[in-house]
Amino acid sequence: MWKIDEILMMLKDGNWHDLREIAKECASNEFRVQTIVSFLSKYDFMELKSRKARLRPLMLEFIDEIQRLREEEAIKS
Repeated sequence: MWKIDEILMMLKDGNWHDLREIAKECASNEFRVQTIVSFLSKYDFMELKSRKARLRPLMLEFIDEIQRLREEEAIKS
């Protein structure tokens, strides 16, 4: 799994998470996490404040819809 995917899955609870906590959970370094989070924040997929990040509501809905479609496809198979 790519680091960006791991970060998105960790943040799908909608809560604020410290970048250090994200790095630890995703077995990555803080610089890499900061780079990914900054990119996602720049394009408005997440909020970044005081070294804490959380996904924006529209991104949460998008992730939920992807998961729903995957589950639907798995049932069909």
